[in-house]
Amino acid sequence: MSLQAGSFPDRGREKKQTFEEVYDTCYERVFNFVYSKILQREDAEDITAETFIKAMRAYDYYDPQKSSVITWLCTIARNSLIDHVRRSKSDKIIPFDETLDRGATDAELARLDEDVEKRVYLIFKKLKPAEREILSMRYMMEMDYNEIGKALNIESKAAAKRVERLLKKCREIDEGNL
Repeated sequence: MSLQAGSFPDRGREKKQTFEEVYDTCYERVFNFVYSKILQREDAEDITAETFIKAMRAYDYYDPQKSSVITWLCTIARNSLIDHVRRSKSDKIIPFDETLDRGATDAELARLDEDVEKRVYLIFKKLKPAEREILSMRYMMEMDYNEIGKALNIESKAAAKRVERLLKKCREIDEGNL
């Protein structure tokens, strides 16, 4: 069986991967998803680790016939994000728009080396967390519209339309029109 560009072994749902295979193939995608929600690298690393610990404990119950492994991990990551926020007594994670004062140094932006990374980061700062989540599912987790729809409990056509609108919004932000 040859894989076409953009296809993933878990989408065929022919056999259940070992957890090690899941970790190896999905870690970066899950990290990118979490990072896109909070835009704080250290917290994203902690939450991603927590996600995979939870996933490892529950892997015997995962059914590849019900959803792709990335959709399943996305659900666990969302719940881990919620748990992390609830546990955080120091309000370490707050809505991103409230984290920077005018003139304050943006430590996360300063860490980024590539111009493209900086542009994406600055665009993501202007999006709502729910908007970042959808784009992250599509482009960082590489989920198809059907998987996004399942994760968000919407139709795949609605997921595709949301992505289309958000890409237009991102272009407008990048061009300075928003």
